[in-house]
Amino acid sequence: MNPAFIYKHTMTSEVLVVDIERAKELEAARPYWKLLHSINAVEVLHFIIGLTPRKRNRYIKSLTAEKP
Repeated sequence: MNPAFIYKHTMTSEVLVVDIERAKELEAARPYWKLLHSINAVEVLHFIIGLTPRKRNRYIKSLTAEKP
């Protein structure tokens, strides 16, 4: 498995996709960075490649949106 973590900065809305080592650093800065999703990077990339551009954009938006 190739874990990746998607974080969003609480003030600037910047989105980062990071590996486990960088995720540990961002967890230390928790008030500023919010974990949105953890994913299997290879499977997600494989899935995204097979989508149409419109569906790809919609899927990426869903990954970067905050959980309800």
